[in-house]
Amino acid sequence: MGRFSSYAVRVILINLAVTACLILTLGIAGELYLRWYVPSADYRGLYEKKSDPTLYGMKPHADMIRQGVGIRTNSDGFRDREFKDPVGESRFSIAVLGDSYIFGQGVPQDKICPALLEKKLNESVKSDFFRVWNLGVSGYNTEQEAFLLESFVLPRAPDWVVLGYNINDYEPSTPASDDMCTNDGAAPRRTSRLQEIFDGQLLVTEFIKHRIGRLIRIFDPRWFASSYVDDILREYHGGGAGWKKVSGILSKMNEECKIKGIGFTVAVLPAMFDLSHYSFKSVHEAVLSYCYSNEIDCVDVLPYFRSKNPDEMHVSLLDAHPNALAQKIFAEAIANHLLTKIPVSNDMAEEGKKAVFK
Repeated sequence: MGRFSSYAVRVILINLAVTACLILTLGIAGELYLRWYVPSADYRGLYEKKSDPTLYGMKPHADMIRQGVGIRTNSDGFRDREFKDPVGESRFSIAVLGDSYIFGQGVPQDKICPALLEKKLNESVKSDFFRVWNLGVSGYNTEQEAFLLESFVLPRAPDWVVLGYNINDYEPSTPASDDMCTNDGAAPRRTSRLQEIFDGQLLVTEFIKHRIGRLIRIFDPRWFASSYVDDILREYHGGGAGWKKVSGILSKMNEECKIKGIGFTVAVLPAMFDLSHYSFKSVHEAVLSYCYSNEIDCVDVLPYFRSKNPDEMHVSLLDAHPNALAQKIFAEAIANHLLTKIPVSNDMAEEGKKAVFK
């Protein structure tokens, strides 16, 4: 009996070792495949540190590849062509502020919300009348965007300002890390795939967690990032200091634009979570209620995502930022709202006359 037990233990241990080797082999193969699927990083720093309240900004005239798409910035350090308009005062300019959702992380430059918004607005009047500025910067919160409004946008006197509001934009500002600002002016430095595996987080674990999470959410829709969900709900419904501060900033931004005769709209953007069991609907309602109560023009983008599959809205399996399809929906929602606020006719557009605010 003792001999059999010893033999059985050896067999079990051998099977476990073989299984572990197979799992390791599959894991390595999966990691290598995902590393091939995810474009190799461009290690030139896109950002530069600043001593003002924004803490950092993008470098002017940057030209690099991030997540497989081109990132090009203008002379002001924003992901757009030059803001100086050769047509002069004949166009209706709209400045769009926001974080990575407006910046368009992982999305080609011509398929991000501000570019599509400009196209849709101009199609509505059949003229090149509107010019939309993309002032989105990944990682910015409302406080940083408010400083950008005061220091950069208002002195340039656009006709309208749109703030793309993300539900976590109350979180404190964080400075740019050294890694975000490295290799200034140098050629792209690329590492081997194996070196990327050793240097960074394993992508295969993120892929597995994503798949397991999708399975669990069939039975428990609130499971995904439940602590994150609860933190945000407490912030908005529990009198959080962050939301109190941000709500005051929204009022200040609205007032500053009003004084300058500039239109101001808050576009409340949805997080790319489970949109059929959207955990943050009450948060949208809280933000909208505050805007209505304080006479701040606003639009809720969430209804435009009704019945949409969030997995089809992500940049990739490993990045839940809104992809080109989601960016198109953002632009459609904002354009439809602005066209109710900016009464411009085809004749006005053709003659280059400024629209009159409602």
